[in-house]
Amino acid sequence: MGTGTIATEHMVSAIRAIGHEPLWVVSRRKRDAADFAQDLEIPRSSTDLNRVLRDPLVGFSYVSARLGRRPHYIAAAANARKHVLCDGPIAATSKIAAVMVKQCHDAGVVLAVNQPFRASSVHQTMKRLIADGEIGQVQSVLVVRGGPRFRPAHRRTERPDETDRIFLSASVDDIDLARFLTNAEPVEVNALSSPPDDAPNLLSCSIRLDSGAILQVHESFGTADVESTVMVAGDRGALLANGTLHERSNGTLIRRQAGKSELVPLRERDPYVVTAADFVGAQTKDFSWLARGEDSVVALTVAEALMMSSRKRRTVTLRSEGLQPSAVASPLVARNSFPEKLRRATR
Repeated sequence: MGTGTIATEHMVSAIRAIGHEPLWVVSRRKRDAADFAQDLEIPRSSTDLNRVLRDPLVGFSYVSARLGRRPHYIAAAANARKHVLCDGPIAATSKIAAVMVKQCHDAGVVLAVNQPFRASSVHQTMKRLIADGEIGQVQSVLVVRGGPRFRPAHRRTERPDETDRIFLSASVDDIDLARFLTNAEPVEVNALSSPPDDAPNLLSCSIRLDSGAILQVHESFGTADVESTVMVAGDRGALLANGTLHERSNGTLIRRQAGKSELVPLRERDPYVVTAADFVGAQTKDFSWLARGEDSVVALTVAEALMMSSRKRRTVTLRSEGLQPSAVASPLVARNSFPEKLRRATR
């Protein structure tokens, strides 16, 4: 569903790599659907979403549409009882995302989120080393990335999608990665941006986690290309990942202990193939590492708090017990939405 760049360059081939075959391309524009299907050798295309979802051969759906269209496709798939893998984030706001999570939960449908950072072999190795106590108690997490903003290539000429704000997606990715690595939940955020509005060129923030650790993020899309850094430091050592937040390579991982640094050996894997395989298996087992719709709601909630903190120039405190993904699926939370549970505290 949708003809996004990620689908074009990665996910169609990933689906085939795990032994499945894409059957349909759906787009609101007939020409776009037909061109995508022809280019990637997919047998059928359509603008009629209900017709596609009624096809008994369709086992699950993959959503690669623009951000503003993703809820439409997710809701339709849930109504048709088709499991969903969607590029993240699943919606432009946490309120809409929470409604999608509830709808899929009520329909008994798996709603998984394509978060390539989780699928990275570097980040998965970091998570295992942290869980095994290799660096002791986590004290701080640092995420740094930047570079010129390049718009993804499109097959057509049309107005940009105003809901597809780069810092929303970037912040969601960073927050989700930190939660994935540490199993800790954000409880308080403080952000600065330049300019201090909804579309900044530079964002720097500090987030206190319920484990006591501090997450610091620096995002810039107005600078020269910067090699990305993800550092997790504990009281007995640190892990440093370089070049893992770009699509150019898998990156490297260094372990720092007792004043010495060593390169951690890694097995390179295609993160999109790994994601597709885990999603297909998720229908018969619990998720191992794959992001759920609930995770997207939490990350969106924190990203919205960051934007609020930047605009208001105030610290924003989340629920004192942290944002628990399991709670997002409850009807009460879905109706009331997380942003209404934010409370501001100035310092």
